[in-house]
Amino acid sequence: MKGSVVAFAICTAVAAQDRAPLRDALEWTAAQRGRMAEMNNRVVRIYGTAALAGLLCADDPVTASGLYRDAITGLHVLPDSIFKDKGTTVLPAASFTGLWKFVVPAAVKCDPGIVALADNQRSKERIESERRGANATLKRGLELIDPDSPLDKHDQLDRAAQLGHAALDAADPDTFDFDNFALLLLRLRDAAPDLATDLLQRALDLVVSSSPPRAERLQELARYVLTSPKHAGQEDNTEHDTFTAGNVSIENLMRTRLSANPDDISMLIEATVKLLNSNLAFNHNPTGTWAMGWQLLPQARALEPARVTELENALAAAQSAFAIPTGQIQSVLGTGENPDPDSGDPAARNYWLVGQVQGALAGDRVDQARALLASITDLPARGQLTVIVGFREAVVAIAQRPEQALSLVNLLPGGIKRAVLYISMIATAKDSDTPIQISALATRDIVPLPAEQRVRLLSTLAATLLRSNVDTAMTVLRDLVRAANDVYVNPRRGRFDPASVRRTFNPNATTSSDTALILPNANGFFEAVQTVRGRHNFTLRAPGLVAFKIVDFLSAANGVDPGRLEAAILELKDENTRMAALVRLGDVRIKGAKASTSSK
Repeated sequence: MKGSVVAFAICTAVAAQDRAPLRDALEWTAAQRGRMAEMNNRVVRIYGTAALAGLLCADDPVTASGLYRDAITGLHVLPDSIFKDKGTTVLPAASFTGLWKFVVPAAVKCDPGIVALADNQRSKERIESERRGANATLKRGLELIDPDSPLDKHDQLDRAAQLGHAALDAADPDTFDFDNFALLLLRLRDAAPDLATDLLQRALDLVVSSSPPRAERLQELARYVLTSPKHAGQEDNTEHDTFTAGNVSIENLMRTRLSANPDDISMLIEATVKLLNSNLAFNHNPTGTWAMGWQLLPQARALEPARVTELENALAAAQSAFAIPTGQIQSVLGTGENPDPDSGDPAARNYWLVGQVQGALAGDRVDQARALLASITDLPARGQLTVIVGFREAVVAIAQRPEQALSLVNLLPGGIKRAVLYISMIATAKDSDTPIQISALATRDIVPLPAEQRVRLLSTLAATLLRSNVDTAMTVLRDLVRAANDVYVNPRRGRFDPASVRRTFNPNATTSSDTALILPNANGFFEAVQTVRGRHNFTLRAPGLVAFKIVDFLSAANGVDPGRLEAAILELKDENTRMAALVRLGDVRIKGAKASTSSK
């Protein structure tokens, strides 16, 4: 009997020890409510409190319920002005409607008893007010970056984009001012094209998910990347060029704006395919829907050839099912103009050849891509492509011939591409000494870059170093925090200007910065090659690059002393960034504790 008691006591002690890491993680996460309460911005405070509750609900529903109740109580008494104030702080939710959607449904799911607390008449009235005022919110965003505004528009770019998101949060597709929305995108295009792309994707989703999806709304958005042949080359022109067919007003959008991001056009093609596959869209406006599909067909042939047959079949089916004046539409619009490499136009051939280089590099056919360069007579584009081909050759070497990689990487000029390659070498290194040596080279290339680009590169550099040397990774984390603070103090100081290579091209130059040619995307970066006829995007992918934000680094840092991570996070000046990092650290600690418990 005595032996059984001892055995039971030992088992109980072991279970308690196994439970201790999870309990510590939950208690630490719950304790962050104090840090959220100290946030000056009340939107950040409410959002962060609710985010902590979401992490705790499965394991500690009582504490989570209390946090959700705090968040909802704060939500109901938010001042009306808080989402309208001018400022550089980017909020975690763009509108009261967006904040309500983040907090309340999750709270009710966690604790159905919260329903009564969530049911607040003033909050309902505010959501309705935002719906009615969506166009006014959009107008405020436009005013922040008005070219004639005395404000520092670089400081206001993120806030203006956030007001665009706030307008979309509450927008009714039938009454939303898509024309002004396209103008907002055009104003963001040069200084913050990544923000414009995010807004465009949300707006396209809004249009195609509405009932019915309306072609006339889609063509208003399309004006951001497409224009009329009459306005070709006039990048800032916002005039309409319309004609009437079957009593329907149709916008002529048969030319691509030279500044258009091909990825944005691909998003538009995808939305158009969804429109053509909607019976509701054709029943509402068969002529406008068909015309939209017809105008995107040349774009699909150039950028999304896999979607061409689907587009053609949908157009043919609609032509049979509806009385659409297709002949009239085609006579006005024509058949579109894809650059013909055999037309005798050097600009058209160069544009086509750049696309051929892009296809060759996508398949790692480096020798084929280099052979094509000799045929390109556009010298600025050829010079830029020469470096991109060298980048891709180094990527292949890192994966297949690592002993040759460093010499190939060092042939490239300093900047983002070379930093990406150094980081990839660290990620794929087989020993522990190489990463430390290469990290110094990577840091040297990263330091001169604009703050936003430094954040992305330092995040992935720190994450790749975790495997080989945690102390070095933590040193890079401190640099990352400083870069994030620079973003907060001086945002958007780097300018995306892919045409700059054409103004500054020197055939004898051996080094140049690539910072104005490169934008972020989900997988890292892409470089834009601007020709006389349009733009091609080259993805800068390399093995081992996985984390491009501070929160991504924290996810990779599971197993690192959480106290060291917490100390670094608390140095972040931007409350929104600091809040998101604390929430992610709580998530990492809880998941890590569960993983360690389950493995025992």
